Amino acid sequence: MKCLQVKEKPSENWTNFYSNIEGFTYEPGYEYVLQVKTEKIENPPADGSSIKYTLVKQVSKTKK
Repeated sequence: MKCLQVKEKPSENWTNFYSNIEGFTYEPGYEYVLQVKTEKIENPPADGSSIKYTLVKQVSKTKK
């Protein structure tokens, strides 16, 4: 399964992120800085996340 790698702070290590970010489409070969809103999902599906992620703003997109 493909996933994104994320950091919440620049000083942290990369971690795998398996959820979807609503409103964001990843383009291979780029590193992004995003501002994302999180919302708690009431009664999430058994195999799904209890948090909904929504793109607020794409701060930067850098070719890597």
